[in-house]
Amino acid sequence: MPPLTAVVEEAGVYKISQLFRKKPPGIAFNETDALVIRARMQDGRQIGATFYFTLKPDGTFEEEALGRDAVKARRHRLASFLRYYHLADDVDKYKLKERIHELEGKGVEVVPIDGEFSIYTPQVTAHER
Repeated sequence: MPPLTAVVEEAGVYKISQLFRKKPPGIAFNETDALVIRARMQDGRQIGATFYFTLKPDGTFEEEALGRDAVKARRHRLASFLRYYHLADDVDKYKLKERIHELEGKGVEVVPIDGEFSIYTPQVTAHER
């Protein structure tokens, strides 16, 4: 079976307050921004991915930040996504808000998870960081 793919139709950085009236449980105090990606599969189904992080004043984000393991894992997941889809080699210098539009029109891999589809983001192991 050939790999499933989708084309990114929209990618944007938002304040969490723009997406939710109240910050969802599990999102930490120091996670203030979200990268939201929407893609469409060839059969017309729409899928998405959301990454939570803190945007620094210079427009970058820090992969190695203070916080709980869950916060660190979410930042590593975003960094892994940016590296895997060749958007950034050095994520600490990648101006996310300015350049994320480069993802639009790009193909992404899709994986089935529990009967749903999700945009593929590789797992990051400690030795890869």
